[in-house]
Amino acid sequence: MALHKLADLRAGDLMIYLSVARCQSVNGAARELNLPASQVSKAVARLEDQLGLTLMVRSTRGITISDDGNRILPQLTTLVQRVQELDRREGVDVPLAIAAPSYMISWCAPRMVEALPDQRFRAIEMAPALIRTLAAGNFFDVCLTLAAERLPESWISVQVGSMRRSCFATPTLARSLGPPPVPLETILKTPFVLPVYNANGVYVPVDDGCPLAASQRTAGHEAQTMALALDIASVSHQAVFGPLMAAYPYLVDGRMVELEVEGWNETDPVYVSCNVDRVRSGQQRLIAEAVRVALERLGAFNRSETVS
Repeated sequence: MALHKLADLRAGDLMIYLSVARCQSVNGAARELNLPASQVSKAVARLEDQLGLTLMVRSTRGITISDDGNRILPQLTTLVQRVQELDRREGVDVPLAIAAPSYMISWCAPRMVEALPDQRFRAIEMAPALIRTLAAGNFFDVCLTLAAERLPESWISVQVGSMRRSCFATPTLARSLGPPPVPLETILKTPFVLPVYNANGVYVPVDDGCPLAASQRTAGHEAQTMALALDIASVSHQAVFGPLMAAYPYLVDGRMVELEVEGWNETDPVYVSCNVDRVRSGQQRLIAEAVRVALERLGAFNRSETVS
């Protein structure tokens, strides 16, 4: 194996290959990493060239990890972990990395900073699927999720509260739908900004947890992120379904209101998960309490206050 090729190894390629190995799929890894499938394939091919090994066996049925790929997988995992731990030497001032969906990190990170004023933080916007993939690689120390994710044994999770998911619309659209609760047959006729992701050039609907599947709702615009969906909905006569935490800024400034839909009462548990090898117990308690306070402040914003 040529040393000059090893010198060109990219940490990003290693991360991508670990995701492919976990998903047993190039397209699955592409979705989790929010990358084009072609970029995932190129990263693995580059890694194969640098290592002088065939890591994936490709066929008309998809891909499988080769014997060589499975053999060196533990070594690659350890290598990535050690790279991440280079800045964890004793006495070095390093940030505590927090990963969460964009709307959660923007709402909760300031409360964590208030709770631990002497601690430096690294706030990372990360999709839930990517959190599951990268937790084992020590790419972050704490994560916030709306479900109890299956994380490595070195992680501990605690439920700190709950958050409701609801339907949001402009005040004009809300008034046109009639007094609350809005009947289901009315919602069925209301166009929605629907979530999608790009899978190798194909736009695929995303399950956003709405009681009505995307195929059951009247299709309106499409957006890849919740923030973009809310921006679009705020200037159109279309509704959007999502977590209250994401919609809060739009509710406060009056661009959107929360719709009470007949029979809908969707809530999600909120979990704080910490890597116990990297986050001290005292920090764990303060972070969990900070997120709990953030949720309480959000809960004080009642539905009745959002509908004019």
